[in-house]
Amino acid sequence: MRNLMLAVAIDAALVTGFCLAAEPPGTRLPEGQGGIAAAWPGDAGIEKDPRVLLHEDFESGAFDRTRWSEISNKAEALSFSEDVPPASAGKKSLLVTAKLGENTGGHLFRRFKPGTEKMHARFYVKFAPDCDYVHHFVTIVAENPPTPWPTGGAGLCPPGDKKFSTGLEPAGNYRRFPPPGAWNFYTYWWQMKRSRDGKYWGNSFMPPAPVVPERGRWYAMEMMVQANKVGQADGRQAFWVDGKLVGDFGGIEWRTSADLKINAFWLMSYITDLWTKNKTNRVGFDDVVVATDYIGPITKK
Repeated sequence: MRNLMLAVAIDAALVTGFCLAAEPPGTRLPEGQGGIAAAWPGDAGIEKDPRVLLHEDFESGAFDRTRWSEISNKAEALSFSEDVPPASAGKKSLLVTAKLGENTGGHLFRRFKPGTEKMHARFYVKFAPDCDYVHHFVTIVAENPPTPWPTGGAGLCPPGDKKFSTGLEPAGNYRRFPPPGAWNFYTYWWQMKRSRDGKYWGNSFMPPAPVVPERGRWYAMEMMVQANKVGQADGRQAFWVDGKLVGDFGGIEWRTSADLKINAFWLMSYITDLWTKNKTNRVGFDDVVVATDYIGPITKK
């Protein structure tokens, strides 16, 4: 698939070692219901909030091209399900089905213009009870110049004025964690560390206490990327599980040019036979919100 070239031939998320950084002092991030969703119970009308860039609840039962600039494996892997998160006000969710030897899953991709300095993405996710390890997952991208679809770069260190990306992914760490793996950021940027094979595979940012999602259960996941001021290592990325801040990593110099903006969201479940052994691997997504500020889980109507 031309649009999943970010995926690599080896599971290198943990090869280069953890790149942990302390939380910047005096800037504690919000948690729980202290975000945008609190003002929009049930997410009803949340797309009207000026901070919201994208809202997708899949209730239409169709893929809206005004919301998604690129859709992959629509016929083979993407479908709609009546299994929704308990907090959801809707009746439909997205189901991504990857079948080894037939397809690698699918994705929805959205490019935002002109881009932003900070991006939050909240999505509900459920791994099927028999889902195996996932190769690559939900990703935020900064790219200059922007393109309507995902571009390659696996094994390469991106230039500081051209691109950086980070995916919130479950990582198996060579099967040390049970499927689908422990949450970590799989990150490409101009200061990333080289892997043992001489190439540049994504570096991992994982919290000291690994968190492994339970299969067969819906979770509210949120990820955030904050660009750095040019010339300063004050960039940041963080993620939340059910409104609890779990991973927070600062001191990152994402870019060398202010022209490089955070400008894409990639809702993806990509599975290969590298670590995955199960024939069929299903992942559900629902109630996606992309914004420039903390969102938080759905609040009751």
